[in-house]
Amino acid sequence: MASISVIIPVFNSLSTLRRCVESVLSQDVADMEVILVDDGSTDGSSSLCDTLAAGHDLISVIHRPNGGLSAARNTGIESASGQWLSFVDSDDELAPGTLKGNLEYAMALSDTDLVEFPVAVHWSSPASHTLQFVPFDTTGPQVFTHWIESGGYNHCYACNKLFRATLFEHIRFPLGESFEDAAICPAIIKACRTVRYSDIGCYLYYQSEGSITLRYRFHNQEPLFRHNIRLLDSITRDGFGIPCRIRLWSVCLNLLIDLARCTDADRDYIKAQASKLNSLRPRITGIHSSGLSFRNRIKVLAATLLGTMTICSILSIRKYK
Repeated sequence: MASISVIIPVFNSLSTLRRCVESVLSQDVADMEVILVDDGSTDGSSSLCDTLAAGHDLISVIHRPNGGLSAARNTGIESASGQWLSFVDSDDELAPGTLKGNLEYAMALSDTDLVEFPVAVHWSSPASHTLQFVPFDTTGPQVFTHWIESGGYNHCYACNKLFRATLFEHIRFPLGESFEDAAICPAIIKACRTVRYSDIGCYLYYQSEGSITLRYRFHNQEPLFRHNIRLLDSITRDGFGIPCRIRLWSVCLNLLIDLARCTDADRDYIKAQASKLNSLRPRITGIHSSGLSFRNRIKVLAATLLGTMTICSILSIRKYK
């Protein structure tokens, strides 16, 4: 059994796949397996997967019909033999020492189920910024509480985490929709005994021109709002404090405004979700201790006074291109 299985979905990644795989192989983890899941590539990536596998014993290849990122990751999960799982996108890289250091960090505590480590977002672009962590452990009921209170839902990336493989016994990425990481992250966190936050290494997340996060289309962006308002509903029912509910409510408000700014926005959907968001709005008495920026405080207060739909209508006059 491998100590860790690195799952790399591949779809038309001919120009980036080799540097991605080389960054993984350079991690100096001897008992690692690298699973390339070719998701019906048509640009020569399929052949490159086979070439890379022929040159290295740690690499195996699965060729499958195109089904999307979630389907490819799920295929990798079902084939993995490692005690730990790592997901790396085929246009990204791992900084040297990331896997080895965090694998050792994970195994230093026997009940660790997840490690989250730094990620450089928009790597190699002028907009690049790095999400850093101070080493910290959460255990038992505090795992999910800390994740909510610290805003972990703002960085639901699968790729800057090591997962104990057993977390995926009953969880899979949802098929056919974007922001699949945000869909499963709350359930994963709830299933963890201990989560360790690490300052070791870094996931280098490149922003490709065709990225979903750069294309503001209603059907692409709607799942992110849906996952977050579902989480807001859940923590409201669970009795979380007002400040952390206000923070997540503000996230949902901004996501709904983004949906309203899409040129293909479904106005009936926006109206229905604005009504739902109104029903979930916490008392604004906790806004001063919420940690929201001044701009977001103004939005929350305006939505409280004028109604969420009114604010969405006003702030969506300028549409995304």
